[in-house]
Amino acid sequence: MPTPLGHAVGAVSVGWLAAGRRRGREVWRQTAWLGLIGAAPDVDLLFGRHSMETHSIGAALLVGAIAAWLRWPIAGTRLRIFLAATLAWLSHPLLDALGADTSAPLGVMLFWPFSTEHVMVAPLFDAVSRRYWLPGFVERTAMAVLRELLLLAPLALLAWWLSAPPTTKRRHS
Repeated sequence: MPTPLGHAVGAVSVGWLAAGRRRGREVWRQTAWLGLIGAAPDVDLLFGRHSMETHSIGAALLVGAIAAWLRWPIAGTRLRIFLAATLAWLSHPLLDALGADTSAPLGVMLFWPFSTEHVMVAPLFDAVSRRYWLPGFVERTAMAVLRELLLLAPLALLAWWLSAPPTTKRRHS
């Protein structure tokens, strides 16, 4: 399962595509919000329910609705806020479903509230341990981050380019 950095990069990428990238300084606030939304599903670690309800389509839709209602600063319209927040949140369980999972139940509860079955697709991302005291933790985590960046950075660059705000052209007289 990806690291928080991998989740943030994935969320920012889909968020930019859905919302359109903001101009000037606003892009930094938009990027920070999208990155936080993408990493947020792991708050369930605090409650002993990792990879369950927060890692689902249901949670993504709920967060998107809250974001649109409160007008989080990620897009110009409520519809685009909803889409960007929903997709940014949903990127987390989708990336986790593409990661190696070593703790039962394997995978994520992707289709909650419609199903409580766990889904795991293919181990594209390395398993990341939170056991920092074990030998080799730093090296394994660094390699996992490098792999995530090699896989996700090109997608982020493509999203950056595709989501560019329209430019205004001056007419020369």
